[in-house]
Amino acid sequence: MTAPATSPLLLDVAQLTMRFGGLTAVDNVSFQAFDRQVTAIIGPNGAGKTTLFNCLTGFYKPTSGALTLYRDGKGHALTGLPAHKAARLGVARTFQNIRLFPAMTVLENVLVAEHNRLMRASGYSFAGLMGLPSWRRAERDAIDKARLWLDRMMLLRAADRPAGQLPYGMQRRLEIARAMCTDPRLLCLDEPAAGLNPSESVALRRAIAHIRDEARVGILLIEHNMNVVMEISDHIVVLDYGKKIAAGTPDEVRHNAAVIRAYLGEEDEAC
Repeated sequence: MTAPATSPLLLDVAQLTMRFGGLTAVDNVSFQAFDRQVTAIIGPNGAGKTTLFNCLTGFYKPTSGALTLYRDGKGHALTGLPAHKAARLGVARTFQNIRLFPAMTVLENVLVAEHNRLMRASGYSFAGLMGLPSWRRAERDAIDKARLWLDRMMLLRAADRPAGQLPYGMQRRLEIARAMCTDPRLLCLDEPAAGLNPSESVALRRAIAHIRDEARVGILLIEHNMNVVMEISDHIVVLDYGKKIAAGTPDEVRHNAAVIRAYLGEEDEAC
C-alpha cells in the first residue's frame, strides 16, 4: 500500500523477530505505518500480535530486526528501548486488561499521565509546596488538557466519578484519554473493543476516528472485532503463527484467500 502524500512515514518495522527459547513468537515481520492513519494488526490468538506490541513499546527486547519511529523529520531507533524511553519518543499504549486506578476519579486517572511533567514544573515538590505561579499555571494547564480529552472521549460528565464505577466501555475510552494526555505520535491500542457491546463499539470507533482525523495521530490497532477493524482501518497487516501472511486495505484483506483460511474462516466452496 502506498500512503498518500499527506501521510508521512511514522513507523518502520524491519525483519522483526522475537524468540522465547525454542518458540518464535514473531518471525521476520516487516511493515510500515503512516502518520494520521489507523494500521490494524490482526490474526488468530497466538499469532504474535501482542508480542509485537511489547517489542514496540519497550516491554520486550527483540531478538533481531529494527524498529524506527519517525518524527520531526528524523528517524529514532525504538529497538530495545525500555518502555519509559519509548514513551518519551511519543509511543503510548493501552492494554488488553484495563489498568485504571478504580478508587481515583476519572479526572485523577487522566492526570496520572501528566505526573512527570507536573513533577518537573513543581521543582520536584518545592514549587508546589510554595504555591509558586509557575506551578499553579502548570497544574491549571494539566487539568485543562485532561478535561479536553475527557470531553473528546465523551467522558467529561463523569469526571468526578470513581473510575471503578464506570461501565466497561467508558473505562476503555478512559484508558485512551489517559494515553492521549502524554501527547503521543503513535498510539498503540491492544484490543480496545474486547468485551464491548455493539453500541459501545460504535462509540469506540468514533473516538478512534476523532483521534486520527482531529488530533492527527498515527494509530496502531490490535483487534479481533472485525466490524471495528474493517470500519476504521486505513491499512491492515495480518499475522499467523508469527509470520506476516498479508497486508493491504480492508477490502484487499477481506478478499485475501490466505487471510480467509487462517483467520476469517474457509471460503465456502459452493460460492
